[in-house]
Amino acid sequence: MPAICMEGSKMREKLADRLVPALLAIGAVLTAIDVVWTFTVAPLVQGARLSEPAIIAGQVVTTKLLLSQKIFYLHVPVAVASFAAMAVAAFFAARFLATKDRAHDRASRTAMQVTLVFIIATMISGDLWTRFEWGVWWVWEPRLTTYFILMLLVIGYFILRNALDDPERSARFGAVFCIIAFIDAPISFFITRLVPSSVHPVVFRTDSGLPPAMLIPFLLGLFGMCMIAFALYRYALRVNTAADEVEELKERLEELDASAQRVAADEALERLQAQAAALAATDRVTDPVADRVVDPATDRAADPAAHAGDVPLTPSKED
Repeated sequence: MPAICMEGSKMREKLADRLVPALLAIGAVLTAIDVVWTFTVAPLVQGARLSEPAIIAGQVVTTKLLLSQKIFYLHVPVAVASFAAMAVAAFFAARFLATKDRAHDRASRTAMQVTLVFIIATMISGDLWTRFEWGVWWVWEPRLTTYFILMLLVIGYFILRNALDDPERSARFGAVFCIIAFIDAPISFFITRLVPSSVHPVVFRTDSGLPPAMLIPFLLGLFGMCMIAFALYRYALRVNTAADEVEELKERLEELDASAQRVAADEALERLQAQAAALAATDRVTDPVADRVVDPATDRAADPAAHAGDVPLTPSKED
């Protein structure tokens, strides 16, 4: 069964990789249609009332036409793609903690990389709208604040992983931090509904009543951006997989090199010990004095032949 599951997983990955170029192309086309439709067909949103009527394109206009609102046709799809990518990261982080499979950690890390890209794009487009609409670059309102915290959490995720040298600890701590950081994603999404005082507009609601000229480009941009996010995820996952394989090969080569060095050192030590033993044996053969055994009691050599002509020093009874 495990082998069958692995084969099925590999087949799904191959199918996804084959669909990546098509999804990227379709997503780019849908996003391009969204942008063109937004600035050519989609009507402008009525804003504040003008002090006096004005004639624009042959029509009498009594309220301010908000051109900045067109940013939302691209801003909202990018933000939704960031939430989706972070949900994928949290999902694979939970799977890694449950299975300890490094492939799930790699998928979670890749999804967090895609999340960071789309979060930065969301912050840039949102700041542009804030500057045009409210006249300032930043406002500490609930949606912007919670999303800014989300960006800091994602950046902190990569700082944490790079700060740990042990791959196992880095993967484990990163997975836990990813799941905790994801808690801020639904809070940021629903904060405009939870806090009525929020000045940030609510995009997804049941009474929005968008006309087709506005709804169609918005949906095209939403689906196109999600396709682009998925394609970027698959491309990044392929790159990260190859990088991890290279690192594993380098570690194996280092282990083999260290093992070969240990074997060579052991062989050299054995040769030195053999040479030392041979030299010691040669010294014993060439130096017969070294083989002589001395009797501690008489301070003479134990060999009787060596002292055959010695005169005893002890006086006899006749003396």
